[in-house]
Amino acid sequence: MSKIFNEITTVVAATLILAALSACGEKEFYNDEQYRKECYIVSGDNNIFGQEYTYGENATGFLSIYLSGSTPVDNPVTVTLRQADHYLKDYNQSVNGSAFENYVELLPANCYQVESWSTVVTADNSYTLFPIKVNIDNLDPDKRYFLPLEIASVSDYQYSATKNYVLFQIYMKNAYATTKTDTYYQMTGNTLDLLAEGETWEESSPGSSPTAFNATKRMTPLSENSVRILPGTQQSTEKTFVTQRSLRLTITDEIYQNPVIGDDGLPTGQTYPVNIVKVEPLNEGSGCVQVRQAYDGTDQETGNLLYSYFNPEDKKFTLNYCYRMPSDKSGSKDTWHKVKEIMERLDY
Repeated sequence: MSKIFNEITTVVAATLILAALSACGEKEFYNDEQYRKECYIVSGDNNIFGQEYTYGENATGFLSIYLSGSTPVDNPVTVTLRQADHYLKDYNQSVNGSAFENYVELLPANCYQVESWSTVVTADNSYTLFPIKVNIDNLDPDKRYFLPLEIASVSDYQYSATKNYVLFQIYMKNAYATTKTDTYYQMTGNTLDLLAEGETWEESSPGSSPTAFNATKRMTPLSENSVRILPGTQQSTEKTFVTQRSLRLTITDEIYQNPVIGDDGLPTGQTYPVNIVKVEPLNEGSGCVQVRQAYDGTDQETGNLLYSYFNPEDKKFTLNYCYRMPSDKSGSKDTWHKVKEIMERLDY
C-alpha cells in the first residue's frame, strides 16, 4: 500500500513540475514571441491609407507608424521610409487588371514634399507620425493619386512582413465638396423650355408653367472656390458626358444683398448678404453645353437679372441660369432650358 502511495505521489509531483515548466515556457514565449516589438505602417484593406487635403493650402497630412508589443520601448527607435513604386504597379495589376481606365496614378513629385524620410519612436511612446506635405491645386479630381511608401530600415527590432508598406491615397476637398466620398446635394427647383431665334424669345409651350423637380445632385470640388455639377436634373457618370455637359460654379467674394421675401411673396424691405456664384460651362467647344445668365420673364435679353448665389449662413446654393446643348433645337430655333434650383448639402 505504501509503495502504491509513493508511486502516486511521484506521478503527481512530476505532473506539477511539468505543468510549472510548461507555464514558464508559455510565459516566456508570451513575452518574447507574441509580444515582441514589430514596426508597421497603419493602413486598411490593400494597405491603403487616405488623407484629405484642402485646395488652396499646402497642407500636411500624417502616416502613423507603430511598434506593437506590451512592453515599453527601451530606447528611441528610428524608422526610415522610402518611395516604392512597384507596390502601385502591383496594386493596379491585381485590382484593375486590364481595365486601364481605372488605374490609379502616382502622385506627381512636384505636388508633395517630405522634409525628412526618417522619424523617431521615443522611449515613452509606441508610435510616431510621418508628415507628408501635399499641394492638390494642380491635381485632377477625377483621378486617384497614390504615394507608395515602404519601411526601408528600423534602428531596432524588426518590421512587419505584410504592413511594411502603404499606398497613401490623396483626397481633395474644399468647403463645398470632397472626393473622399461622393458629395450630394438635395435639389428643388423648376425648369422652363424657351425657344430663341436671334434676339427673339418665346415659350416652347406658351402659357405652360415651369416644371417642378426634386432630386439629388452630385458635386465635385475643382479648386478652393469652384465646384462641378451637371445642369438641371441631368445625371451621368460617363466621362464624355460629364466632360461636355458639366457646369463650373465659382463662389466669388462679391457680395449681393438679397431681398427677404415675406409670406405674401413680396419683398419686406430687408436684405441679407450672399456670395455671388458665377455659372459657366466646364469646357467649351464642339459638343459642349452652352450657358447664359437668366432674366425674369420670357425674354432672356432684357429684364431683371436673376442672381445665382451661395448663402454662407444656411450653406445653400440658389442658382438661376439658362443652358442648352448644341443639338437642342426646334426647327430653326434654339431650345434653352431656364432653370432655378436650390441645393442643400446632404452629408453635413
